[in-house]
Amino acid sequence: MASLNPLEIKITSVWIEKFNFTDKQNLLPQFVELSIYQSIFEPTIKAEMLINDNIGMFSNYPFTGEEIITIEYQQLTGIGIGKPNTKKIKFIISGVRDIGIDDRARAMMYIVDLKSLEFLQNTRKMVSHAYNDLVEDMAEKVYEKYISEDTKDKFNQVKPFKKEESLKVRNLVIPNLRPFQAIQWLAKHAVAKDFENKFLYLFYEDLEAFNFVTIQKLIEEALKNKQQLQEKPYKYISDTELNAVYDKSDDSDLRLITNIVNNKRFTSIEKIAGGYFQNELFEISLIQKSYNSTVTELELDKKPQFALEKNPLNTKEYIEYVKNKKNKTEYANRIRYLINNYQDFDDQNKSQPNYRYKFGNATKYLYALNQIDLTITVPANMQLKAGEIIYCNLPESHGFNAVEKDKYISGLYIITEVKQVIASGNKAATTLRINKDGYLNSLFEKSLYNVGSLSIPGIGRA
Repeated sequence: MASLNPLEIKITSVWIEKFNFTDKQNLLPQFVELSIYQSIFEPTIKAEMLINDNIGMFSNYPFTGEEIITIEYQQLTGIGIGKPNTKKIKFIISGVRDIGIDDRARAMMYIVDLKSLEFLQNTRKMVSHAYNDLVEDMAEKVYEKYISEDTKDKFNQVKPFKKEESLKVRNLVIPNLRPFQAIQWLAKHAVAKDFENKFLYLFYEDLEAFNFVTIQKLIEEALKNKQQLQEKPYKYISDTELNAVYDKSDDSDLRLITNIVNNKRFTSIEKIAGGYFQNELFEISLIQKSYNSTVTELELDKKPQFALEKNPLNTKEYIEYVKNKKNKTEYANRIRYLINNYQDFDDQNKSQPNYRYKFGNATKYLYALNQIDLTITVPANMQLKAGEIIYCNLPESHGFNAVEKDKYISGLYIITEVKQVIASGNKAATTLRINKDGYLNSLFEKSLYNVGSLSIPGIGRA
């Protein structure tokens, strides 16, 4: 089996220090394992650290749970690495759990839960503020005023804030929320400038920055390099095939998939009720004493410009059947109500905020993304981030001897979660949760089990 740590990533030091930056101590002799988590659906990164404590930290340090943890890790090899590359990540402690004491009470093992430094500022403050600005600029101002300023003053650390342009200037009042929750709330209200193609805003942290962008923007950037992604795919190779089949050149060892878990493959009834096939937005205007209804339907002839795959996850007959066919009714598979005080026309950016361009498509896309949900294990690579797009050649799952590339679920995936595991003894691996919004190829609507099916044009193997 290929090495799960080809870049030789290892922890070089684990420093703990008091909140006033005194009593700095290296915990590397007590360190067992570190797991770092990123997710495009979470505002901050977090980590878990397993400690084997045989020096009585709780009593002698003493360990109170308000300390700062600094992890230093090193990449010894890799393309473009001339000398060992050392990086640091700082965390605050959010809790200590699963404390176990050995029989002689001479040692303890426990898990230390860690959060990014910015999370501390989030717990200290609330945001109640009126803004008249572009929504992404509101989000950046909240981040700078309530998060980054104090993080810089206390810990001398500032992460950049990456943002995507929204449609127009808006008047919004943040209703007494914590800073990160306020930015997530703004993401729900943001309508992209290119609203016809981009609609699902995300707010999340990776190892390099905070991001306030649409998922379609991430896909758009990846599609520009689709050919390069296809030429360097992630690929599952069995032990027997490894030496005979796989190209060992360049950095191919970093793209070996050693384990695949299917988290979810079908969500048929859930998608109907959730609004994947059809949903409706009612905008109730108190000023005009009227309402506007916008129905969003899954249409086979309208394929999104920025999607991982353009083939729908269900057959045409099924899609048409589950839609609401009754006329003169005020219900769909899912209805969202919105009350506002905006005129329904554009007058110096004072019209209603164009939610009708956003909500239906965002609902539809989230359920599409939830249809194919996999977890794969790949060799350790700290450069992988949540929000990246990768190309995967995945095997068919069946009991036959000949295993070919799965013609449906292979293709482009977005990394929705990253788990980096680095343990003592120079052991490391990366686990990715990956999702996609459609199939690589259109569905065969006739069974391949039928006699003579392989000879039918368009029905045989791709």
